[in-house]
Amino acid sequence: MLPRWVLPAITAFMLWGVWGVLIKEASRGQDWRAVYVTTNSVIVALVVILAIASRLNGVFIGGKQGVYALMAGLTGTLGYIMVILALQWGGKASVVIPLTQLSPALTVLLAVALLGENLTGRQALGVVLAMISVVLLSTE
Repeated sequence: MLPRWVLPAITAFMLWGVWGVLIKEASRGQDWRAVYVTTNSVIVALVVILAIASRLNGVFIGGKQGVYALMAGLTGTLGYIMVILALQWGGKASVVIPLTQLSPALTVLLAVALLGENLTGRQALGVVLAMISVVLLSTE
């Protein structure tokens, strides 16, 4: 049986890997401030919902990029929550953080598969070395 922290740590890795592709798509032809405000609207909504639940005029991108921006905000927020859970549920920071920060490798692979971006041999080697580094960092 895996320790309780493993699932949220792996979930954060996946969510943040997807986030990299979503934020790229959300940014196409958009002002950075609008992308930032739109992606962080998910965080604001969660903060408001949590504040209301515990008793405690934005700018949005429209169309397809708005959907990507909202999805990027959602995946980033969920990934962050998964890191907190992984740490709270017994994961060591020295293991959880390197594991979850491998997400750029997933972004690279998704960018190649979904966005048609090219990957050089050097970049592919970088992805492999990043994965090896997490294994080396996370084992005792």
